[in-house]
Amino acid sequence: MKYITVKDAADMWKMSERMVRKYCEQDRIDGAIHAGNVWVIPAKAKRPSEMKGVEIPLTAFAKRVVYQRSKNNHYGIYEYIQVNLAYSSNRMASNRLTRNEVEEVYRTNKITTSFEPVKIDDLIETINHFSAVRYVIDTILTPLSRTYIKKLHEILTYGTYAERKEKLLSGEFRNEADKFGVPASEIDSALTKLIDEYEKNPVNMDRIVDFHAEFEIIHPFSDYNGRVGRLIIIKECLRHGIDPFIIDDKHRGAYNRGICNWTSDRSQLTKVALDAQKRFQGKMALCNLFQYARYPSIE
Repeated sequence: MKYITVKDAADMWKMSERMVRKYCEQDRIDGAIHAGNVWVIPAKAKRPSEMKGVEIPLTAFAKRVVYQRSKNNHYGIYEYIQVNLAYSSNRMASNRLTRNEVEEVYRTNKITTSFEPVKIDDLIETINHFSAVRYVIDTILTPLSRTYIKKLHEILTYGTYAERKEKLLSGEFRNEADKFGVPASEIDSALTKLIDEYEKNPVNMDRIVDFHAEFEIIHPFSDYNGRVGRLIIIKECLRHGIDPFIIDDKHRGAYNRGICNWTSDRSQLTKVALDAQKRFQGKMALCNLFQYARYPSIE
């Protein structure tokens, strides 16, 4: 196969070299290879805009979230996403911070009271999760790719005990067998197929739930798969104009059963997602009615 440089591709597609590199990093150019410090591209590769559909403009709700993120808004729907997603998603993975503690860390970057010693890793995971949500909001319209998914994993695991002790590969797929998921040798092909099928078809609530279940079944990382997957849910809901949903820790059992039984019964996980969406819609209604005043979590 013949390859060309980034400059050659930029000239051929009439775009900047910086944009070509960005498309390569987003895994949006089929067959592009990162060789050393440079990208090489198949000579017959299609222009990225010809490979992907026209992006849906941000909805009024998504724009509100983006605006509140830019202002680091407190008491709004952006903070609700930050605090409740960080708490619930991390709690499912045995993080012991309470919702009030997560909220205090988000607002003040410290914890002033605690009934028990706080693990350093619990704090690191929480702060990393805040960073990951900011990244998701900043890149709402970015199509899903293996590179994007690896970036989420890298943000979530940065500085954690497992990353420091090299018990996991931060931002990289696992290279060993796991009791969950497909064999390590099949991760790239399975995830590429899943993303390609997802990106080329219209997206609705059912397809987001389906992508999430299939992603968790592939289980591409040695750890943090669930947290990466639940971040993708929020991103894709905002990207496609669908009311988001946050799986609360209280519904962990039904959620896990729904994923385990996905291939034989899709109704279980779908019900968990729809119930979570209704709870989120209730919070949205309160925020709209009272101009983003703070309210207790909706369970």
